[in-house]
Amino acid sequence: MWEHLARNRINFRNYGEGFEFPGVLEDQDEHRTGAREVVNIPMAKVLFDNTDFGFPIFNMNIPDQYRAHWLIEDVERRFLRKGKKLPSFLNIAICNDHGADPKPDKGYPYLASWMADNDLALGRIVDFLSHTPYWKNMAIFVTEDDSGGEPDHVDAQRSVMLVISPWVKRGYVSHRHTTILSMHRTLYEIFGLPPLNMFDALANDFSDCFTNEPDFRPYKALAVDPRIFDPRKAKDPKDPDYGQARKLPSIPWTTTRRWTRS
Repeated sequence: MWEHLARNRINFRNYGEGFEFPGVLEDQDEHRTGAREVVNIPMAKVLFDNTDFGFPIFNMNIPDQYRAHWLIEDVERRFLRKGKKLPSFLNIAICNDHGADPKPDKGYPYLASWMADNDLALGRIVDFLSHTPYWKNMAIFVTEDDSGGEPDHVDAQRSVMLVISPWVKRGYVSHRHTTILSMHRTLYEIFGLPPLNMFDALANDFSDCFTNEPDFRPYKALAVDPRIFDPRKAKDPKDPDYGQARKLPSIPWTTTRRWTRS
């Protein structure tokens, strides 16, 4: 995907996806090795050149509120305040939809608290983007990185999908069979690009979700019930930029089913 966008001169910026770096996990129950080495897979150069390496990758020690804050600050500082054009495509990963064991002292009293963190971060991002000059020409696709551990009555591989834009039908539920490749196809169609390969060429797109009667009203994020998730507790005043939290081993996550990416 990254090379396909670059070859066709579509500018993009990547927040949190597609890279891991060397590190050693020194956790409990590693008697046979003493430590667990992490494999580093090199990034494609075009992705390396267009990635924000300050944005936190997957680590559930870091609240999604910080990821939302980082994204908003970066877009404002790097583009809006300088009058520079926003890249045509933003890839954003917010990770805490996975869920983990409750941590009441950190603002996560329930498994659902992690989803509330994720939902609030998504709402803040959509709120911010919908109040920029780019909103009138914007489409946001939101899905999860896997179908999680909650099979439904149709197919255990089914996942959730949101299309957010002034140009979509509000409250519309699509019954068209689509996959993650449908997102790719729709993305390429919006940019006027050819298919990348046969898989996205043969996938259904999201065209049934769109309308030619736009609604340009911006979105207003709703506050979260602090009994479910408390952002104040999730923020460590001694570690405001989560620099120390990034060094902690990632919290073991519980598979669940929520939205994660746009």
